[in-house]
Amino acid sequence: MSKPRMRPVFERQLPVPPAVFYATLANALANGQCGCRGQIHAHGALLRLRSGDQRVWSPALHLEVTGGSTGPWLLHGRFSPSSPVWTAFIAIYIALACVFLAAISYGGAQMILGEPAWAFWGAPLAVALAGFTYGAAFIGQGLGAEDMYELRSFVECVADQVAMGRTGDAAAAG
Repeated sequence: MSKPRMRPVFERQLPVPPAVFYATLANALANGQCGCRGQIHAHGALLRLRSGDQRVWSPALHLEVTGGSTGPWLLHGRFSPSSPVWTAFIAIYIALACVFLAAISYGGAQMILGEPAWAFWGAPLAVALAGFTYGAAFIGQGLGAEDMYELRSFVECVADQVAMGRTGDAAAAG
């Protein structure tokens, strides 16, 4: 069993160039038979669950195809939290950094003035809360495991179709 990772990744070889894979992926998304929605970009794709199935902890799947000229094409997938979750985590870390700095500054001022430096207790508290916030990412990953499975299964199905040469038959991808 592998250790949990902050942003889980997977790789898979593809026998065709990125344009063929992305076209098949776009076709599968357009058919609407899968539980996914997404955007295809020039250098990758971003998949999410449909809005009705998405929850706060539902991940996004970033796809990119690399390689080619001398070696095989590689499909790289990386799961990450949705944008609102990223924003919340960054806001929490910024707030805790401010609490940490305020506690150290105020505690230092108390120490210089010869008063009891009780404000220093805010620093380890902020560090402990930052550790808890880091651990909460793994809790969210556990809650989103089924969603990650659904997204990856969809991508694997599309990649299988591309590998078998059925690029126009993406209706079964869901």
